[in-house]
Amino acid sequence: MLLHNLVRRASPGSAFLPLASRTLHSSPRASMPSDKISDYASGQAAPVWPQDKPLALTLGHFVPAREGHPPAGAVPADIVPEGASRPKLFDPRVQLSASNSGLALKNRVIVSPMCQYSAKDGFPSVWHLSHLGSWALHGVGSIMVEASGVTAAGRITPQCLGIWKDEHIDAHASLVSALRTVAPGLTVGIQLAHAGRKASTWSPYHRGEKKHKDYVTDAEGGWEGEVVAPSAVAYGEGWITPRELSTKEMEELQEHFIRGADRAFQAGYDFVELHAAHGYFLHSCLSPLSNKRTDAYGGSFEGRTKLLLDTVRAIRSKYPNKSLWVRVSGTDFAEHVEADGQATWNGDETKKLAPLLDAEGVDVLDVSAGGLVPFQKISPKPAYQLEFAAGVKQTKPKKMLVGAVGMMEGDEYPGQVAEDALQRGDCDLILLARGMMADPAWTEHAATELMGVRCAGSPQYHRTHPAKRPPPRAQNHN
Repeated sequence: MLLHNLVRRASPGSAFLPLASRTLHSSPRASMPSDKISDYASGQAAPVWPQDKPLALTLGHFVPAREGHPPAGAVPADIVPEGASRPKLFDPRVQLSASNSGLALKNRVIVSPMCQYSAKDGFPSVWHLSHLGSWALHGVGSIMVEASGVTAAGRITPQCLGIWKDEHIDAHASLVSALRTVAPGLTVGIQLAHAGRKASTWSPYHRGEKKHKDYVTDAEGGWEGEVVAPSAVAYGEGWITPRELSTKEMEELQEHFIRGADRAFQAGYDFVELHAAHGYFLHSCLSPLSNKRTDAYGGSFEGRTKLLLDTVRAIRSKYPNKSLWVRVSGTDFAEHVEADGQATWNGDETKKLAPLLDAEGVDVLDVSAGGLVPFQKISPKPAYQLEFAAGVKQTKPKKMLVGAVGMMEGDEYPGQVAEDALQRGDCDLILLARGMMADPAWTEHAATELMGVRCAGSPQYHRTHPAKRPPPRAQNHN
């Protein structure tokens, strides 16, 4: 989700912008790259399989090669080099004990949900399997499928994933089953979301005419009249002013989240995560900057956290043996307006919320930050959001694990920033997004960096696994 926020915020020429958004200076003849495939390749056969016919690929066609091999991403004691120790990042059986799910992760590496804006009518597709499959093969402990709208109007863009209708279940089940088939021991979850006042916006990849630069109109396939929020406060100038939900409609939205969880568990997901970060509906409830309500869902801390906590309780009550995670923004990154008397959601509020979620049986609190207001102040760098996860850890959760996200891949040495954070006790899990997209084999590279040998891998890739070498820093270049 944060990818969408950064793409929209970035200035021209920023590394966060897709290539087609940047000016290329290598050619004096054109400022934009050609989008014609024929300018780069030609002669390839067109796809012969009908788009509306189920693929003939089946799980039963796959011949497993796992017997006698540890799962990808594991670090058995016998592969740890003499004199080295297994990094905490690769602890086996990381137990999620707040719930009764029995879930244990094979390591502490989690693929964070990343919007792909590539779904038609909310359905997962071959893109999502290809996108997520690369990390499954390279040994991550868990993969979280991107934010999926619990209502059609709760999507960020018309191309976002959804789980608002029963017809979505089979496609999600196919995706989860395929990932588990090729990567035994992989934990798979899904993020349940409602975009709130940031709904019906453009995919960052859209090229072409726009009636309005900040949102998709009804005529263009959007739902400008159905954008809703806790209060009628627009995200920013030029954005849609959302309709404030009534008290009854707030209760109905809770039911949509519960039904989303129903469908997710029917599809075989191991856990669901409630998305209460990045300025979307649940985060808009939490922050005084966006929640101006005067009923039971607004005003006090208790009022602003009511929808989230009520939804947590309802899902935990209905599914006591399933794992529930929550993502929050540890801060609005808007503390600078507090001097003007404006209250914000900040680190102190997050630390106040954490014990309540712990007491309700939330397995993981996934601590991100920002995304609520356009005037936020962020300085991205490796581990730039870690302090908010560390703040939650200071509350000493009894059972709930704490995940850190935000350039936790580090910079020069894969795994070192993550391992240091775990060793200090700043967090329990490491969530990675862009770093994983840039390096799908990050898990293996982190193992090599931290102990001089790759973790276990998929047997089909065995030629890359035995490579033992000292970490790059051990080399003497003097």
